[in-house]
Amino acid sequence: MAKPNILIRSKKTRATELFANNQLREADAVYAGICQAAPADVESWVMRGLIHRKLGLYKDAERYCRRAIQLKPDYAWGHHVLGSALQCLGSVNDALACYRKSISLHPEYAEAHYFLANALRETGAIHDAIKSYRQAIELQPDFVEALSNLGAALTALGETQEATHVLNKAIILRPNAPQILCNQGHILQRDGRLVEALEKYQRALQFSPDSMDAITNVAALLEKTNRLVEAQALVDRELLRSPDNPDLLFVSARLARRANRQDDAIALLERALSQPTTMDTAGAMHILLGQLYDRKNDVEHAFSHLVEGNRLSALAMECETGGQDRYLERVERMRGYLTPELAVIQEDGLNASETVTPVFLFGFPRSGTTLLEQILDAHPAMQSMEEKPTVSAMVQAFEELAQGRRNALEELTADQVSQLRKVYFDEVARHLQREPGKLLVDKNPLNTVNAHLIWRVFPQAKFILAIRHPCDACFSCFMQNFVLNEVNTGFHTLESSADIYSNVMRTWLEAVRILPLHYHRVRYEDLVADFENETRALLDFLEVGWDDKVLGHTEHAMKRGTINTPSYHQVTQPIYQHAKFRWKRYALEFEPVMPKLRPFIEYFGYGE
Repeated sequence: MAKPNILIRSKKTRATELFANNQLREADAVYAGICQAAPADVESWVMRGLIHRKLGLYKDAERYCRRAIQLKPDYAWGHHVLGSALQCLGSVNDALACYRKSISLHPEYAEAHYFLANALRETGAIHDAIKSYRQAIELQPDFVEALSNLGAALTALGETQEATHVLNKAIILRPNAPQILCNQGHILQRDGRLVEALEKYQRALQFSPDSMDAITNVAALLEKTNRLVEAQALVDRELLRSPDNPDLLFVSARLARRANRQDDAIALLERALSQPTTMDTAGAMHILLGQLYDRKNDVEHAFSHLVEGNRLSALAMECETGGQDRYLERVERMRGYLTPELAVIQEDGLNASETVTPVFLFGFPRSGTTLLEQILDAHPAMQSMEEKPTVSAMVQAFEELAQGRRNALEELTADQVSQLRKVYFDEVARHLQREPGKLLVDKNPLNTVNAHLIWRVFPQAKFILAIRHPCDACFSCFMQNFVLNEVNTGFHTLESSADIYSNVMRTWLEAVRILPLHYHRVRYEDLVADFENETRALLDFLEVGWDDKVLGHTEHAMKRGTINTPSYHQVTQPIYQHAKFRWKRYALEFEPVMPKLRPFIEYFGYGE
């Protein structure tokens, strides 16, 4: 009996060498011979399963792994490889069961924890996925793939500081690894640092020219930064090599939409959705399909795709009501500082010159703030800043001073106000290279609920309130694939969008009632109908005078290149009318939320 065992060991050594050299078919032939000579050799059956999974022959991989488990039911590695084959076949829940079985048999098996995390992330259970990634890393601290994917998962939740720390560890262990570079690029892109993000993606592509992740990231960011010819050339070239890649098809669809080829974009998205992809990507594809069908006035298809896209996006990010509830609690807390006593506050010598007092542009998301920002930035006397956490930093500093005291805002001392101004301008400096002599326009629609704090710190500030029909504003939020944050988790349904709208605008109306705010209201519908007169009135309010350069705001936006909001593809187009009163086509869907929105419809002059 010794001679056959020696022969099998020799064959296994040879098969292992072939596998290590990526000679998969040759290795499989040797393992097949072993399985024929020694049918009870469990390890060889699992190796055949692993090889066939790597070859893309997933059903065969499943069959070989099941044979191994039949021979040895408590073989942890067999359950693990079976799970990976089932996951490739799309049976994610069965795969989860296999990974969990493997871990129960071998709790210190780091790779099983890692694969479990990947499968959990695919189902949208991102918090559980993060726990499993952490477990894999605890068992194997140099597990580069687990570090990289943990960084990606943390980024998706907006935990970019920890994600950066994790990915820095990973890149030290494996310099120039394409996936890690791409994940670092995602953090930079989320922070609006698009040029640096593109450099990361291009560096990944340099070290791995065939990396589809790097290719699609480069193509997507070229499209987002309006380098459309380069993006189209890259996508067309790569689709010849990978015609069914869903991420490439998605970028190609966005490019077709930019070229007004709506039918082509729809066809590309339907092709993409026929391929396996992640839940969040599928959600984004459905949302884009909804937008495209809306442009074709196909209300039924548009709404069904929007509902499905929002459902998948919410599942992908585990968007329960927690995020929205936290935001609404914060709005309520800030509204609590809005007391009648504020109206009689003296400015305590804070009458700073207009050159150091910003203009604050806000309203509600999808109400024309990005269009207004581009118009104002085109004026040579102004410099705009797009949705940076400047006021958020000031709010955080104020709440540390307030310690929950309702009258804290009115009791701020002159020194404390100066301190808050410094916090604000320090944050500005982190995000913007200021151009001397230009009036700063701080655009962020979420700052509407902080108008009273802004006024207390900047009593000379001018405010621009961007308004759109409340139903259109809510529906446009419902139509977008936003980057996840506390507010945006509430835009996955019309009902929650209306809740957020009513809370935000109730705070604004209370601020207007109590405080002597110096503000100018711009209705989106009026701006697109009578651009020049509305813009002249706004510039008169800002006391900067008319300049013909504002008429070229579209070209100016193209030159800026980096518009990091869902409106990026729209503000680089000429003014259009088709989004006015879009909600009326979906009036039936709005019936349940009209009681919440009707008071604001009347107040802002949209009543019938």
